[in-house]
Amino acid sequence: MEALLVIDMQKDFLNPGGKLFGGERLRKIIPSVREVVDFSRDLMPVIFTQDWHRKDDEEFSIWPPHCIENTEGSEIIDELQPSEEDIFIKKRRYSAFFSTDLDLVLRERNIRKIWVCGILTNICVLHTIADARSLNYEVTLLKDCTEALNDNDYEYAIHHITSVLGADVITLETFRTLREEDVE
Repeated sequence: MEALLVIDMQKDFLNPGGKLFGGERLRKIIPSVREVVDFSRDLMPVIFTQDWHRKDDEEFSIWPPHCIENTEGSEIIDELQPSEEDIFIKKRRYSAFFSTDLDLVLRERNIRKIWVCGILTNICVLHTIADARSLNYEVTLLKDCTEALNDNDYEYAIHHITSVLGADVITLETFRTLREEDVE
C-alpha cells in the first residue's frame, strides 16, 4: 500500500499576505501539487501535513510567528481543495513524524511506500523524509512538486535526500506514468 504525503501547503506560506509568505517561487508548484493530489485521490490515501503552532511556540525564536493553530493561516490553501476523505496531520516541528500520529496512521493502513510533495524542500520535506527512511518507509519525492526559497537550498536538499537518505526523486510526469501502468 502507498500514500501521498502533502507537506505544509498552507496559507501562511503560500498566500500573499501570509505570515511567512515564500513568494511566487513557492506558488509556482501549486498547479503541479494540485494535479498530483487530484490524480492520487482515487488511487491512495492523501495525507496533508499542517504546521500547527501554539502562540508561544519555541520555534518562533527562529522564525516569525506563523501557522498558529486554528487560524486562517494554518489552513491548507484553497487551490488544493482538501476533502473530508483526506487525512490531516498537525505538527509542531519540522518532521511530520515527530510527536504526531503519522507513523500509526500509515501502519494501520499497511502503507509502506510514501510519495512526497510540498514545501519547503530543505526543511519540513527533508526532515519528514529523513524520519520516514529511519522508520524504513520507501520514499519517493516528486521534485517538480516541491520547492525551497532558493536554488542552493533546493539542490542541497535533493542531493541529501538521494545520496544520504536513499530516497528516490522523480518528476510528476514519471509518477503519472508509473501510476497509470499500475492501474492498467
